[in-house]
Amino acid sequence: MERIRSLAGSRWFSPSLFLVFFVVATWPAWLTLADRWLKFDESYSHGFLILAVSAYLSIAVWRRERPKPGFYWPWVLPLLAAAAVYSAGSILLIGTFEQLALIPILLGGLLVLWGWRQTLAFFVPVGLMAFTLPLWGYLTWPLQLISVAVNQFMLSWFDIEFMVEGVFVYFPNIGAFEISEDCSGLRYFLVGVTLAFLYGELNFDRLRSRILLLVVAMALALLANWVRVFIIIYIGYETNMTSSLIDDHDMLGWWVFAATLIPLFFIARRLELRERRAATVNRSEKPLNHNHSGLRSMPGFGLVFAVLPLLAIAMISWLAVPSEADSNTSNVRQHSVALVDTDSWLPLFEQRLAGWQPSMQNPDRILEKTYMKREGLGVEGEDGEQIFIGLYTYNFQRPGGEVVYDRNRLYDPSAQLLERTFAIESETSAPLGGLTLRYRRSDEEIHIAYGYYVEGRWETNELQAKLAQLPGILNARTDASLLVIGLRCENCESEERLKQLAPEIQIRAIDYLDKLYESGNDA
Repeated sequence: MERIRSLAGSRWFSPSLFLVFFVVATWPAWLTLADRWLKFDESYSHGFLILAVSAYLSIAVWRRERPKPGFYWPWVLPLLAAAAVYSAGSILLIGTFEQLALIPILLGGLLVLWGWRQTLAFFVPVGLMAFTLPLWGYLTWPLQLISVAVNQFMLSWFDIEFMVEGVFVYFPNIGAFEISEDCSGLRYFLVGVTLAFLYGELNFDRLRSRILLLVVAMALALLANWVRVFIIIYIGYETNMTSSLIDDHDMLGWWVFAATLIPLFFIARRLELRERRAATVNRSEKPLNHNHSGLRSMPGFGLVFAVLPLLAIAMISWLAVPSEADSNTSNVRQHSVALVDTDSWLPLFEQRLAGWQPSMQNPDRILEKTYMKREGLGVEGEDGEQIFIGLYTYNFQRPGGEVVYDRNRLYDPSAQLLERTFAIESETSAPLGGLTLRYRRSDEEIHIAYGYYVEGRWETNELQAKLAQLPGILNARTDASLLVIGLRCENCESEERLKQLAPEIQIRAIDYLDKLYESGNDA
């Protein structure tokens, strides 16, 4: 017993054991993060590097401060709150909640062991990990809109005829550019802010200097992206959409971003020199952060109360893991439903429309059918209407199996070009989004209607479809579906015809999905 008390009171045993329990309890969330960090074409490919830097800085702070463990009971409540958020994410299969709670759980446990004053020095090294969490993806849509507005302003200074609609820039008789998620600048924003945050921790003592450098880094990172997007759009316009830079422009972006690092570090150096001249107390002369409040004589209690929430998280995560049958994504089931009137439409033995087909990753249920209008068949010189219906459903959303996912595609940009967007509205159904696609090697067009049905809510925007999981907490449904309708016809007003057909198909899909999932018959 005396030996156990001695270990609990040592400076390294309690935090080390807590870290072991923390990693084990939150291991599923870390696996999800690692999967995102390994995607080097995304905004979080710096994750492993930041993890190593965070660990190094935390160890350096611990060796300098040598905090002594105790039991600081007021911090148990914040730790329990963070653990509750993580557990809610595990139960509801919302990875965002789990990722959001990781850093609060870690800091909450350290606060229970060390108190505020001793833990304060670890906030920046641990907080550095915040820049590796995919939570920043919610900034993508606002950054896209800002990029559109800035480039619209820049293009207005040139003698160029163009039109802006949403995130699309149209050049009449030339083509259209989509300022997509990759053009939001989130990748450069995160890297720039991370570098400024790290530089401030290593070289600045004043909070004002750190904030100023962060603001400058944000501005320069966004500027780099705006310049990159403008260059691509302008070259595409001048070359009539034939430049190779239109499809392969990653290297251009990093060169422009690297150029903005020169003024960033010049400003950082000026701030550092100004601090050195004005400093009255050297960093190494700062007093140690000691806190004599709390039950310092009871470090064992601190360890117990820091670890117990982690044991609860591990138990809940284990119970919330889907069974092997539920998580088997290789056994995709077919939707057994016809979303059109088969008396009017003849099914074809094809799963695509004129070579076009959406690409969705790991759905649990799928429907891909192509039909031809029976009326007009056999009429000389008339191909008739052809319609494609795709319904891609996830019984529940999980990493790699989500209705909104970066690898899901409504069309293949290498085969089709986006001509324009439109909305499909009806008094009897929810709105749907619309796209007109033109094949790169021909003038043929197809028109697409699409919408997301997430836990009983219809959305036409990816961000809104992602956020629709949150109000879904209030009901028992976990399903998420994408409905895609494609129309091709040469002798009709395709867009108007699609607007007539889509609402009826949407209503049939709603009735089918509601019966399937509200009755619990989703196995």
